[in-house]
Amino acid sequence: MVLLRLILKILAMPLIAAVTLIQWAGIFLTQFSSVIFNLLAGLMFLLSVIGWLMGICTGAETIRMLAVGFVVFIIPHIAEWLIVRIAVINCNLRNFLKS
Repeated sequence: MVLLRLILKILAMPLIAAVTLIQWAGIFLTQFSSVIFNLLAGLMFLLSVIGWLMGICTGAETIRMLAVGFVVFIIPHIAEWLIVRIAVINCNLRNFLKS
């Protein structure tokens, strides 16, 4: 049993390195893209409200544009949720290696 556990720990080391690199790349891309997506979501919000106030857009078009802005706004939050899950996997692998 001890030998099998040692073999699994040796096999887990490259997996920990790969998961850590994926986590770091995900954090970088998520933080970089969240700025862009938040600017786009704010622009969609402003354009939809101004278009509705000026009478350029109807109510249905305004609601559609607001929904698109919300979807664009929520994408980085979904990515952050996935990064947290990857971090949990990384932490569990490290705990297995320490045990």
